[in-house]
Amino acid sequence: MVIRKHDEADLRPIPPIPTQVVTNGEFVPLPKTQKQREVDLRLMEYADRYGTPRGLSRRRFLMTASGFAAAMLAMNKVYGREFFRVAEVEAADEAAAIEAQLKTRKGSQFVFDDQTHWLNAAKLEHAKTERGKIARDFLMGFRNSVLPNSKIQDIGTEEAYVKQMFLESETTMSIISGVPAAAGDDEILLPIESMVGTRDHVNAKAGTRRMLSHGLVAPNDPRNLDMMEWQAKDLKIDSWKGYTADGISGRYPSGGYYGGWYLDDVKVAYPMYEKARKLGIKTFCIHKGLAVIWFDEKYCRLHDLEPAALANPDLNFIIYHSGYPWVDDLANITRFKRNPALNVANNIYAELGSTFAMTVTGAPLEAAHVLGKLVTHVGSDRIMWGSDSTWWGSPQWQIDAFRRFQIPEDIQKGYGYKPITDKDKELILGLNAARVYGINVEQTMKQLAQDTISNVRAAIAPKMTEEFRKYAAAAGMKLA
Repeated sequence: MVIRKHDEADLRPIPPIPTQVVTNGEFVPLPKTQKQREVDLRLMEYADRYGTPRGLSRRRFLMTASGFAAAMLAMNKVYGREFFRVAEVEAADEAAAIEAQLKTRKGSQFVFDDQTHWLNAAKLEHAKTERGKIARDFLMGFRNSVLPNSKIQDIGTEEAYVKQMFLESETTMSIISGVPAAAGDDEILLPIESMVGTRDHVNAKAGTRRMLSHGLVAPNDPRNLDMMEWQAKDLKIDSWKGYTADGISGRYPSGGYYGGWYLDDVKVAYPMYEKARKLGIKTFCIHKGLAVIWFDEKYCRLHDLEPAALANPDLNFIIYHSGYPWVDDLANITRFKRNPALNVANNIYAELGSTFAMTVTGAPLEAAHVLGKLVTHVGSDRIMWGSDSTWWGSPQWQIDAFRRFQIPEDIQKGYGYKPITDKDKELILGLNAARVYGINVEQTMKQLAQDTISNVRAAIAPKMTEEFRKYAAAAGMKLA
């Protein structure tokens, strides 16, 4: 259907920050709360007050830098605290909004997204397994709640991934992450060869190293050690991704499921660690928390992390989703430096994928507690940025929201949290990942500034609306 230009005002306004608890396909989203509905109403009031005088529809206004400022203002007003550093003049004046955006960046910034995804559209569209159908329904239900009229291809092609990650956001580098499966699983929604293929295609086209790729581990699968060898030697993967609660992806020849596994299981997990040492790939990204309906919750908890980290001080354990909602358990492991041996190892990291997006949209007070616990007890030098995109489109809104987010002073004082500073955010957004993956940030930034992706950003600039051109400039995109 062709939408006439004058019908645009009738299109649904899309909030620049989603106004409900979202899902990454691994957990069921909650319905909107009364507070979230109030945020919607307040945001529309701002759109009418500051967009109408500019001749902008609500939808158009919310696409501007002022619209993003209005979303932060609405959340501050409704939730009763200054969770976001924003002034009302930004909603009223586009130039002020852009200036504020530039101040949050403080020049060119290295952003490494440690959790990104796309899935094979054909496998999703024609899913035959129960898990495939659930994943399709979850993901498309979410996409259409945030980005109306989305298609499976929006999360199901390499091209859509590149567009959203690198052309519609200021993400500098990313790692393509695996979904619950063993590397040799025929039912996998994105085969390991496709993951590595995306990395290699993007890097070849860019002429630089824009992407890394996970390999997949499932130590409860009898094929695991052989598959690790193949992935490391033939595919040259960069780190490992595992799901301790994965009890549905692989099957024994008899047809039964493998079930979950524990990080500290000497018989199951430790041979995997030894194999990783021999292969020289010593970073494990482990899904914890966010118990999907087919996962056994006991495997999503974190009681197995500390023994495994202590026994394997030369390995890195990046805990995806920061184990949410059990962030306390993660924070308790390193709280008050109670374990000298663990402090020496210093090998536990908390990753924010979905956890920040979910809490900041639905319960910013919860987001403040999550970040407060992590910054105070895990340390800002051990927190990794991840967006879990492309499940909900470009990660740019998450990057912007994170830069502006703060832990209110009364929460800091009441709970003994450290503030989250701009320096902390630089570490979290990319410098920590650079350290883990051995990336020379200064050299990389110089190379990427001249690569094909930067040039494509410049080429598409003339097709942007004036508002988006300004916003893209504020975000540091190279524009003609």
